[in-house]
Amino acid sequence: MSSTLPDTFSTTQEELLLFAGSVLLGVPAGMLFDFWRILRRLRPHPAWLVAAEDMLWVISTGMLLLCYADTFAKGVFRGYFALGCAIGFVLYAVTVGRAVTNCIAGLLHLLQMPVGRICDGFASICRKAICSFVNSNKKDKKE
Repeated sequence: MSSTLPDTFSTTQEELLLFAGSVLLGVPAGMLFDFWRILRRLRPHPAWLVAAEDMLWVISTGMLLLCYADTFAKGVFRGYFALGCAIGFVLYAVTVGRAVTNCIAGLLHLLQMPVGRICDGFASICRKAICSFVNSNKKDKKE
């Protein structure tokens, strides 16, 4: 009688590769989180909207994990996939994520002055155009 393992079991090497893949899955989860974080820096959000954005992030990360399990683990979800994703997310957040967020925040800060001046100039031109239109319209009515 030979003992063969069912298809749902795999070798230790395959399980370690799946765990490493789940750690790498933390990177896109971190990038998605950085996207929401940068949006919050651009424009402050009320607490209820921040909670809704966090829920969207949790749902999308969960969907990412389920797609990973379906694609690479024959549809079997294991708890260490979530643990690996969390480890990858934390590693991304404290290394590359922090640098990326600071870089984008610095870029936005640098762009804020020229863009602000361009917008101020455009607003000034619009005010002058409206003022001259209103003044010419008043002269026409007097004549």
